[in-house]
Amino acid sequence: RRAGHLLRRGGDLLTCDGHQLKLLFAAGLAWLRVNYESVNALNVFPIPDGDTGTNMLLTLQAAFKEIEGNDDANAGKIAHAFAQGALMGARGNSGVIFSQICRGFSRGIGDRPSFTATDFAKAMREATETAYRGVVKPVEGTILTVSKDAAIAAESAVQRHNDLRAVL
Repeated sequence: RRAGHLLRRGGDLLTCDGHQLKLLFAAGLAWLRVNYESVNALNVFPIPDGDTGTNMLLTLQAAFKEIEGNDDANAGKIAHAFAQGALMGARGNSGVIFSQICRGFSRGIGDRPSFTATDFAKAMREATETAYRGVVKPVEGTILTVSKDAAIAAESAVQRHNDLRAVL
């Protein structure tokens, strides 16, 4: 709720710092906590093992634990710590791929204290490219496709908006 309130308050959101990025990660974690079983039901590749949502949740919890007590305002440092937590806490194939997405996103943000909508779109592209490179035989219809489609959507949105809310 706090993240939603902060993101809705007036005016365009032109930059995102480490505090705001941490709130976005918290909002993602909160969403997955509620919806992980729906993600489990989506999993059909390579076999319908039904644990993708659970593995993603465990990975995201580990990633968030890495930044939970971190009060750094630098977005790059928060993104890097989150990616490190995802890597160390990765569960299952989906968690490992998610950690690569986080790694690429972190690389895309670099050491920026804050980032813009354009920076975000570029970081999403780097996240996707990193994840695809990290998989021996990439298969469409997986989390890789979700990452790719999200990057394409961010790149398209940034052509029309400089407000991070609109791009997100």
